[in-house]
Amino acid sequence: MRHRIFVAGLVVITAAYCWGLGWIAWGFSRAGGPVGWGLAIGVTILLALTVWVTWREVLFGVASGRLARDYSAPAAPADDARAEFEAARSAIQEDGREDWQAWFRLALAYDALRDRRSARSATRRAIEARSES
Repeated sequence: MRHRIFVAGLVVITAAYCWGLGWIAWGFSRAGGPVGWGLAIGVTILLALTVWVTWREVLFGVASGRLARDYSAPAAPADDARAEFEAARSAIQEDGREDWQAWFRLALAYDALRDRRSARSATRRAIEARSES
């Protein structure tokens, strides 16, 4: 529940930021002239980009949370993070690339190794594999 409150707070802060950007864009458009309209369009693009990124991240969080809820860990996970990574990688090679649980296991192994970029990529693959099955 604590995470949901935190995410809701971040969304509220982002909404306030978007309101401020909208107010600034409105002010630039009221100033008129080519510079005012150019700045208003630029701020509006920034506003749209902010909304899109926030929406995308919230959807990613919801989908990865759903994966974590439905994930069943292997019977005997390795104690060492590196050994778990190797086991997860070999599970993907053996079971095929369509098993979402193998991809999510790999994402957890990457996260244990503190490789966040690869963990997010593997989580995205798990989300795609689950939606296809």
